[in-house]
Amino acid sequence: MRMRMATDADADLLARIHTASWRAAYRGILDPDFLSGPIEEERLEAWTGRLGPHQPHVTALIAEDVDGPVGFVCAVGADDERWGTLIDNLHVLPTAKGRGLGTDLLGAAADWSLQGYPDSGITLWCFEQNEPARRFYERRGGVIVERSRHSVPGGGDRPVLRYHWPDPASAIGLQRLADRL
Repeated sequence: MRMRMATDADADLLARIHTASWRAAYRGILDPDFLSGPIEEERLEAWTGRLGPHQPHVTALIAEDVDGPVGFVCAVGADDERWGTLIDNLHVLPTAKGRGLGTDLLGAAADWSLQGYPDSGITLWCFEQNEPARRFYERRGGVIVERSRHSVPGGGDRPVLRYHWPDPASAIGLQRLADRL
C-alpha cells in the first residue's frame, strides 16, 4: 500500500469512497433515504474546493493498493486549541476493511499533525451508535473526553463522542507496531 496527498482534483474520488463507507457503516444511524440517494451529490459538494494551497492547514491522504484507492483520511491541523488536530474523516472501502488500512491512515494523519503541529494532540468525533468504529479507536488508544449532539446530513441530529489522543505519537507507534507484525 502507498499513501499520497489528495488534491482538489480528487474530490470525486474522495466523495465516492466517503459515500461507500457511509452507506456501509451508517445504516441505522443516518436517514436511509439520504443514504440511498442524495448522499452522492452532498459528499461531492462537501469535497469540491476543500483541499489545495488555499487550505494549508487541511490535508487528505489517500491509501492505494495495487487495485487503486481503498481509503483516505482528512485532518485539520490544530483545529481546536484544547483538543488539537481534527481527524475530520477516516474512511476505508467496505471491501478493504480488516487489512490494517484504518490503523495506517490514523497513523499517517498523526504523523502529519506532528510534523506541522508538534504541540497539538489529535481528536475526532464518532457517532455513539457506531460500535465498530468506537472499538477501533479505543483499541488504538483514543479516550472519550466529550459527548455532544451534531446535526447530520439528511436531517436531524445524533449523539457523538469526541475521542482524543494527547500525544499523536501514540497513534503512530501503533501503526509502526502493526507494520512489524
